[in-house]
Amino acid sequence: MTVAIFGHPPLAGCALRCLAAPADRAHQAPAGAHPPAATVGNKTNGRACNVGRWEGIEEYICVVESGSFTAAAEQLGVSKSYVSKQVSLLEDRMGVRLLQRTTRRLTLTESGSTFFAYCKDMAAQFDQAESTLSDMQQRPKGRLRLALNSRYGTQYMAAAVARFSRKYPEVSVEVHSSFQDVDLLAENYDLTVRYDKLEDSSLVARRLGGHSLSLCATPEYWQEHGQPQTPEDLANHNCLTTTDRFWLFNAPGDRDLAKVKVSGNWISEDGANLLAAAKASIGIAQLPDFFIEDAVAQGKLVKLEDQPWSRYYRVAWAVYPNTRHLSAKVRYFIDFLVMYLKDLPDELPPEGFVE
Repeated sequence: MTVAIFGHPPLAGCALRCLAAPADRAHQAPAGAHPPAATVGNKTNGRACNVGRWEGIEEYICVVESGSFTAAAEQLGVSKSYVSKQVSLLEDRMGVRLLQRTTRRLTLTESGSTFFAYCKDMAAQFDQAESTLSDMQQRPKGRLRLALNSRYGTQYMAAAVARFSRKYPEVSVEVHSSFQDVDLLAENYDLTVRYDKLEDSSLVARRLGGHSLSLCATPEYWQEHGQPQTPEDLANHNCLTTTDRFWLFNAPGDRDLAKVKVSGNWISEDGANLLAAAKASIGIAQLPDFFIEDAVAQGKLVKLEDQPWSRYYRVAWAVYPNTRHLSAKVRYFIDFLVMYLKDLPDELPPEGFVE
């Protein structure tokens, strides 16, 4: 059975304008040559991600909707012979005749009519997918997977993440906290926050801001043991530290950090544990100012502030996979963090700080 084409009006653009390989139009293959199939992976036959399966479909839709090979070629901006060749190759791959051709008219075969209906559905779905992706690039939506450092990073970022989530409710935020840096690519995270100098990698980093860490202890501890006057004096104190057992300090006007080995009888990777130990007068801790501000305001802890060597300012970076098209959810989140952290009271680095 055949179905006549009753002169569908020409369309402004083709229904599947991105499915056919554009390179074949820019550089048309010689007569009789079969255009090579672009493949993903090592398989080239069957259903193994063969991009060549889509070749000819756009031309086929345009021929049916415009009513002729000549009109379809004009819409696509290619030659009539190229359109005819693509449709013929499509028929060869399908193993059926889709169009009956005569000098006066084109008609759809029964198989061609059925296949055309499926092609139209595919074209509509592709347009919908394209529209959805465009929309996602314009406004933040979807799942945002974040990796934060558990030591202090969760508290540092929690309020910012919560405010972002409230401002952009179409973004579903998933926060992972760990004491170790995660592998963004292998574990499929959108972004992480890291500090100080970054290792060279294929990842992209954007500066968010920074915050200070101070030496602190209870008034009772300072009264009993006195305050260190130099980094070397820390050897005479019980230092509450992480497993790496060293503290960093900014040397005014010096790009390099002073790295001081410390020791004590309380070791933890958890900032909350170090804070609890400091408040119990066990020793001195080096903690972020935002982490201890309540204890300082209540008089439970006192910062060592009169020693310029005792401050450590660290820079925070948003780190994310390298991509040409950064999604709106990540782009908006980074911009939000930059503005949010800029307003924190301890944002400004110490005098003489060199980044």
